[in-house]
Parts: sequence; structure tokens; C-alpha cells
Amino acid sequence: MPLPDPKLLGVVLCGGASKRMGRDKAALTTQQGTSFLDHACQRLQSVCGTVCVSSSVDRDTDARRISDPPGSHGPISGIHASLAFARDAGFDACVFTPVDTPELTSDDLQTLRDVFANHRDKIVCAVSEQSPDSIEPLIAIYPVTVCDVVEQSIQNGQYSPRRLLRSLSVVTVPLSSASCHNINTPSDLKPPSPKS
Repeated sequence: MPLPDPKLLGVVLCGGASKRMGRDKAALTTQQGTSFLDHACQRLQSVCGTVCVSSSVDRDTDARRISDPPGSHGPISGIHASLAFARDAGFDACVFTPVDTPELTSDDLQTLRDVFANHRDKIVCAVSEQSPDSIEPLIAIYPVTVCDVVEQSIQNGQYSPRRLLRSLSVVTVPLSSASCHNINTPSDLKPPSPKS
């Protein structure tokens, strides 16, 4: 008998200070005029019944906020807080996406979900097709069973999600370079042109 669909919590990671951009990246708009935050929530809603925003401040959204802890250590703190929330609420895993990847699609997330359905004890993580050795730790599905491991990493002073994933069981899923493209500075607003 096939396993029931995993119960997934969608989480938009939106805790950065946006210093290099010079303004709040969550409020930037897509070519369709939707804010990055609303766009990120909408694409997660296509694969998750519930969507939250991981952030240190209140955001202009109807999605529930999962607060970054005091003395946050960047994305890894948001990942841990979200996994703890999801575990306590009875979810199987969190689907994470950054707020600043506007070209990431619902289809990309469905691909990650399909892979996770067959690897529920592992982290399913995107890699760019152009850089298959470089994982994207913030475009990923983390089972709630790794919550304690993430917490231990923080307690050990190891705050790099990418480094943490090197020590865990990870299944990688190639996505286009555009899907994985982060908007960090004003010059990044134009997506990279594909190599010919």
C-alpha cells in the first residue's frame, strides 16, 4: 500500500537584512507586479497546504510568522525554528525557499516534493544544473527528524547550512540556473542569461 502524501509545511526564509540590496528584498516586485514575498508564498501554496514566513520582523502578509530567535545566526536559525514549529504541529517536513529567488517555480517545488515522497528520511536539496557540486541549502525539503541535528550545529557554533548538509544524507535535484538565481544586489535583478 502506498504511503500517504507527506504533510509539508511551506516556509519562506525572509530574515535577511538586505544590506547589499539597500532595501527590503521581500518588497521587490516580479515582472508581473507581485511582491517577492507574495510570489514566494503563492508558489509554496501550490505544493503545501500551510505556508509560513520565517522572519525576525513582521511582514506584510497573511501567512503566519515563525520568529527568528534572539541572537539569530542567519538562515540556519530560521531553518531550526521552522523545523521545531513543524514538528510540534505534526508536519513531516518543511519545504524551504528563499524570498529572493523569483524565478523558482511551482513546478520546481513539485519536483522536489515528488523526490521527497520517495526519500522521506533524507534532505532533498536543489542544485543548479550549471553547478551540480554546489547545493542550494535554502531550496530544499528538510524532514523534521533533523531538527535536533540542526540545533546541535548551532550550539557548536557552526552556522553554515551548506556545510551542515555535507555531513547529512542528502538527495540532490538539478534545477535550472535561473530557478536557483538569488537577487542580492540591484545588478542581480536581471536573471543570468543561459550559457549557449
